[in-house]
Amino acid sequence: MTRERSRFAGGDQTYLREQQYRDPSRLAKRADLHRLYSTATVPWFEWVAGWFEIDAGASVLEVGCGPGWMWEQSAHRLPGGVDLTLSDLSPGMVDVAVDRARATEHFRSVTGHHGDAQALPFDAEQFDLVIANHMLYHLPDPAAGVAELARVVRRSGSVVVATNGQHHLRELKRIDHEVFGVAPIDAIVEAFGAESGFPLLRRGFGDVSWHQYIDAIRCDDPAAVLDYLCSAPPGEDATPEELVRLRAAIDAAIASDGGAMTITKDTGCFVCRRPVERA
Repeated sequence: MTRERSRFAGGDQTYLREQQYRDPSRLAKRADLHRLYSTATVPWFEWVAGWFEIDAGASVLEVGCGPGWMWEQSAHRLPGGVDLTLSDLSPGMVDVAVDRARATEHFRSVTGHHGDAQALPFDAEQFDLVIANHMLYHLPDPAAGVAELARVVRRSGSVVVATNGQHHLRELKRIDHEVFGVAPIDAIVEAFGAESGFPLLRRGFGDVSWHQYIDAIRCDDPAAVLDYLCSAPPGEDATPEELVRLRAAIDAAIASDGGAMTITKDTGCFVCRRPVERA
């Protein structure tokens, strides 16, 4: 029996466009927990950019670009003369991302589009590199999104798809389960995770490899954890009573872990080559 999808993981595109990702504010609260308390030796966006296979003058597309942090933080790792196209379901995100990428003064051109990743407004084989960073699990039909990635990338190009594995942030999932009674199963990894995404990508590409990002979170600030949990369902709809219980659960977790909570990270990216030709 299939569980009902969450509105966050593929269930409600209107919610994602008009509430969750209307602007970067909620995403920034989640990103701050990773940015400020990561134990990784290489920051996430620089690590992802290390898998980009492009030469000077390449044409690059990011699907689900969010606020454009990728390009602000990794531009120095890219060759010159790149034409960058940024696409997202949210017009607000696209506007911020385009401004951020242009401000680097690294790209030959920066163009923005907003719309559905399941029906991209681009020609077949238009891009040398396509990136989908932690976004395919938001689609009602991730397989359709994969098919579009394979369609718009050149036969000689590659697609980089980032997502999470089943152990990602398991300590936070336990807190959600304790306070809100939700199943301690990540809807994201059910929709398109490191395990569930692999067979979908193999339908669109002849060569798919997974690369694990080595990281964990070590956080001693309960407010940062609370902000993270309240930036998305179920925490964003917490009642005052549930907020009290949530903060108590976070405080207990930090205290039991020696004053700084260790949070598992299970994330990485697929590198996809040899797109399968479609009739």
